[in-house]
Amino acid sequence: MSRWFYLVDDGRPVEAVDRFTTEDVTFDAGELGAAEDQESWLEFTELAFEEILPFTRHTVHNPLIEVDGDTATGKWYLDCPTITGDGEAIWLQGTYEHEFRRADGEWLISKFTFEPTYATPFDRGWAEQPFVEDIPGELDW
Repeated sequence: MSRWFYLVDDGRPVEAVDRFTTEDVTFDAGELGAAEDQESWLEFTELAFEEILPFTRHTVHNPLIEVDGDTATGKWYLDCPTITGDGEAIWLQGTYEHEFRRADGEWLISKFTFEPTYATPFDRGWAEQPFVEDIPGELDW
């Protein structure tokens, strides 16, 4: 997961999806978007990180990882300073829950979920305004 987030934050999110997910991966981030396979998630990722959230710095912590043979689950908190496509600085916070599958000796993500807790303007903070009024761009799935 660390390699995943470094790729995303280095401006290579499509490479992260291509490199670290199964072909039948599912992605669900609630109102932020969803995809039913790797191909559709690649399309989503390109739009999301080039136009809607072109700058991110994922800070993930409090990992809970359970391995059962060739499958595993993982859960993390996310705190992420972000800049939107309109140049607005926001704080994004939420919880990741993933499923993994070992294929050819390598662990790949087979299910990727994100539940946002807040996405708030940097200058107002999550106590005053827990969600931004509008994130630019629309994801139409």
